[in-house]
Amino acid sequence: MQAPYVAYGLALRSSFRLPGMQPFEDESLPSLELELTKPVQLAALWSGAVGPPIWRGQLGDGRDLTIERGVAGDLLFSHRDRARFRLAHDARSLACAPMRASRDWQRTLVTKVLPTISVIRGYEALHASAVDSPWGAVAIAAPAGMGKTTLALELVRRGWRLLTDDVLTFTATPAGPLAHPGTPHVNIDASAGAAHVGFGATLQLARGERWLAVRVSARRARPVNAICLLRRAPGLRLAARLLSPSPLALAPFMLGLPGDAERERRRFERYAELSASAALIALTAPVSAMPNALADLIERRLAPEGAMLAGAGAR
Repeated sequence: MQAPYVAYGLALRSSFRLPGMQPFEDESLPSLELELTKPVQLAALWSGAVGPPIWRGQLGDGRDLTIERGVAGDLLFSHRDRARFRLAHDARSLACAPMRASRDWQRTLVTKVLPTISVIRGYEALHASAVDSPWGAVAIAAPAGMGKTTLALELVRRGWRLLTDDVLTFTATPAGPLAHPGTPHVNIDASAGAAHVGFGATLQLARGERWLAVRVSARRARPVNAICLLRRAPGLRLAARLLSPSPLALAPFMLGLPGDAERERRRFERYAELSASAALIALTAPVSAMPNALADLIERRLAPEGAMLAGAGAR
């Protein structure tokens, strides 16, 4: 029996349970079938690499994730000795072959493989956490280690809903860009995790990280209201400054696989639309600033001006 889920703008039909996620259906979204299989069966389906990996990156466990393109147009995601995932040439079905009994492969699936497939299916993606505020989606873009997840959780504690952690996918619509919910999962430091246990269930404790499924999370796409570009450094003062619309401000946080020139042109256009329709806010803080101080700053910046910021592109 297949269970329905929604993540990164995709309607998932899964033959296995996705940890920490509640079944939810949205037939308006493009579908993706998830099938559990054995490594030997997946190897028989894989058409063979057509060249070197098109992408390689190191995950939090220190192991590489590679993506290879197959002779038949299929893609192979390999997480070393943890799991392999084979995306069919039409990008409508994903065979999942764990190589060991652990939550590692599921974590890789929901945090890395699914958002990548979303991009392959035509969505754009930003390296950001995001919450659903009364005025729409508020994204927090920052390099790794700047505290975007803990800031997002602080805003969740204040009554907003988690939209996504780490990767925000969005689409262009006549009314403006829409941000799609990711999954309810977040990664936080295990030593600081006790303060966040009340947010949801801990799914895994490993390598100094707590993998948490947040209960208060959004399920439907929301218009993008604001993007906070978070920067921490010694000597910086706590401040929020409205920036002029420019896709260049978002360039360090754009995500995507290598594509043809036409896809790259469309990607830049989508980011231009995003920067024109949402408020861009430079959020600076010293390293010692606590998440509640940053959250106060965001609330003060947004709450009195919610209606104005929603139409920021018109200024």
